[in-house]
Amino acid sequence: MSRKKRIMKKHILDAALDLVKHDGFEDFTARRIAESLNASTQPIYKDFKNMDDLREHLLLYIKTMVQEEVFKVTTGDRGLVVVCANYMRFAKKEGTLFCAIFMGKGHPADDLNAYVLNSIYDVLENMSEFEDYTDRKEFMEIIWPAVHGAAVLSAQGQLDYHEEEIDNIANSIIYYGKTVWKDKKVGKI
Repeated sequence: MSRKKRIMKKHILDAALDLVKHDGFEDFTARRIAESLNASTQPIYKDFKNMDDLREHLLLYIKTMVQEEVFKVTTGDRGLVVVCANYMRFAKKEGTLFCAIFMGKGHPADDLNAYVLNSIYDVLENMSEFEDYTDRKEFMEIIWPAVHGAAVLSAQGQLDYHEEEIDNIANSIIYYGKTVWKDKKVGKI
């Protein structure tokens, strides 16, 4: 009779995510993950070819998490405000993870940043005032530094926004961003 598998792939991914949540990607090793599972590294290498394979699976796991926590909205103007507020909430709740995945350089930060930006462009695509990609890009260039900046300050603990403040900040960024974008579009700026 074969021995029952005690450590599943999901357990390994959860342990890897916990490690990144606490320490970022700096000390991301099979040994550290195995220690948190009270196991050897064997189960890790049984489910994943190597650490790069584990990182790729973890990246997909994180994308799913971000999708559920940030992009769980309907379309339209209100949806964009909710997405931006959720992004700031995610940064506040998961500060170390946020810093590791959105403030780092290279892989996986570049991939996750592109994923988030593409997902926001998808939300913008459903908003009638943005006629084409150029409109969406110009609008993002106005709002994204403020949205991401507020999220970074929250993740680092430099600003501690309350729930209603997060909603108000997101709403203000979108409102004033649209005002500036419209003024630029008609040549007032």
